[in-house]
Amino acid sequence: MIINFVANYQSGYVGEVADETHIARELEALGHTVRKIPRDAWREYAIENFPEGKYDVPTELKADLNLIAKWHHFFDGQFIEKLRQKSGAPVFYWVWDYMDDGGVPEWHTKAVEACDLYLSNEGGVASKYGKKFYYFPFDNSDEQIDKIVSTEFPYQVTFFGSHLQQGDRLEILKYINERYPVTVFSWNWEEWKKDGFNAKPSAYGADFALEAARSKIILGVNVNDHCWGYWSNRVGKTLTVGGFLLQRYVPGMELFLRDGVAYFNTKEEAVEKIKYYLEHKDERKAIAERGYQIGRDRFTSKARIKELNILIERWFHGREQIVFTP
Repeated sequence: MIINFVANYQSGYVGEVADETHIARELEALGHTVRKIPRDAWREYAIENFPEGKYDVPTELKADLNLIAKWHHFFDGQFIEKLRQKSGAPVFYWVWDYMDDGGVPEWHTKAVEACDLYLSNEGGVASKYGKKFYYFPFDNSDEQIDKIVSTEFPYQVTFFGSHLQQGDRLEILKYINERYPVTVFSWNWEEWKKDGFNAKPSAYGADFALEAARSKIILGVNVNDHCWGYWSNRVGKTLTVGGFLLQRYVPGMELFLRDGVAYFNTKEEAVEKIKYYLEHKDERKAIAERGYQIGRDRFTSKARIKELNILIERWFHGREQIVFTP
């Protein structure tokens, strides 16, 4: 197939190379022709009604399918509608963030209305989107980043993530940090320091794999831990490099993560589990190994794009069946 993929092919605002780069690579590995269209170029190109040669957009856009990644600067549905118009092909709108934080933003609603299929892992709020919603997690990690074996474990407990005021993240991590010091790796690490954490700048790619290998326990707490099927892509990134993940439970995780992680619900249970797994090294290693096997099988970009390939093929042969009923 010829696929137009409108997305970010640079580093995001936190400094990490966008996941769209390895997603596009895996689509190409399956034999598809992927036109990688920078999202900022597409925005201006669409607003100005397709000026020739002015932006980094291919002259030929006729395709079999379009993928467009969420971006808040796509402020209404025209960016999807014009993509369909120029390509003569359906548009799948793929989102990997929790979008119902304090209400679904209007620009996102307009994008859902304009697309042919909305791919998201917000299963718990699917009813907000109607029949265009299809549960398809983005959570994946670059196939080329693999486990690193470390003989040194300078970190008992780590957390990789942003300092955010949303959800229960800060409350839980502050409680844990008072009992077991947590080393945080984050793009806004200075904010964590203000709250009393040992904090360092973010680690991405092979650097993340190294720090995960040097951590006895990696904590997982999401922006929202109560929406069925939604969790951060740090989950997949941790499993695919063999880290031991102690994860705040989200409904649906047992179907995907299985017994490859240890779970907790409350901050008190998290502290109990930390104590237990620090004292029981063999159990910790066994869970991490199961998680690694699950991660390499189900959470690499290569695995996820094989699943996407099946969905695309089935959608073209029976799109009326591709609906999610919450």
